Amino acid sequence: MGKNYYSTNFSFSMLLTIMLEISCVGTGEKIAHPPITESNPTTVSVGNALSVKEKMIKHFPKQPLYYIYIDHEQCFFEILVNDIPAFQYFQDGGIMSPITLNNYIAKSGKQKITYRLYPQTEREHGEGFQQLTPFTRFNLTLFSRDNRDTVAGFDHQVQLIDHANLKKEDGKTFIGAGLPYYEYTVTFDASVPYEVPALANATDLSKLPKDVLEEKTLEAYNYFRDLIANKNKDVYSALVFNSDVRQIVSLYQDENDIREGGNEDMFYFDNPTFKVEPIKDFTLKLYGDGKLVCLEHSSLDLRLRGGSAIWGKYKGDTGGTFARFLSLYLYIPKGKDSFEIW
Repeated sequence: MGKNYYSTNFSFSMLLTIMLEISCVGTGEKIAHPPITESNPTTVSVGNALSVKEKMIKHFPKQPLYYIYIDHEQCFFEILVNDIPAFQYFQDGGIMSPITLNNYIAKSGKQKITYRLYPQTEREHGEGFQQLTPFTRFNLTLFSRDNRDTVAGFDHQVQLIDHANLKKEDGKTFIGAGLPYYEYTVTFDASVPYEVPALANATDLSKLPKDVLEEKTLEAYNYFRDLIANKNKDVYSALVFNSDVRQIVSLYQDENDIREGGNEDMFYFDNPTFKVEPIKDFTLKLYGDGKLVCLEHSSLDLRLRGGSAIWGKYKGDTGGTFARFLSLYLYIPKGKDSFEIW
């Protein structure tokens, strides 16, 4: 299951991203026709999930890892890889860490990186902006290295793209100055030793009536929320399995990585202070070229903006209230009428 974990004090911002699939209501209780199902190759429960996942570890002679660095100014931004949300930043200040892309690369070939820029409506120092400014800056640098080279991998990294945002004819002014939103896509060729075919065999959800799709998605989201609220670890473990395997394979994970991911999963069940909130105030969003659906907060409040409609609060070890958002990306395999988790 692709996970990017972010926990922050709820008095500020922001966001934990997890990619999950669920199929149960109460503890140990199943329903006849759940809105989300699984297609695991074997029986998975909380008791054997770790050992089954460890059997899915793949060893490749080379492990190409793709990642980007971002340098930005006077904007918030989102990054999508192959039309799937990979990262978002609605905070003040810069970001130093690389953003790894492999979890969004299904197979070798041409890949898309899309960045979406928004006005920095709030700043720690000075007033915010309601439009993208002439001085908006967004530079994206793409690198690749061999993940197996744990000693000198970064010394041998290869720069594939060095992209600076487009400017007007004066060579200085940001081309999207004055706009409330700007989007641009760059492409590159990736060579990876794996193939994850889930979305290749998925239904195009954009062809479904929006009201029908929204009703079906909301049902699935409430189903997931109830799973967390009722602490059903077994069904949870079974339904997130295939999503976890995609991450294990694409990110070349080892036993330690899998254990860390499992510990994060259990946070929602084992932390007695975590309480999941009701699902409300959401917007239906399609990603993955129409094959993935999710519900996101419709609020422009930076504490909620872009976050999943499934979220909860918990108490920190040293006090304060914190929030975690659980992003649920769903697809329907061809030939089925129920969701699975991407």
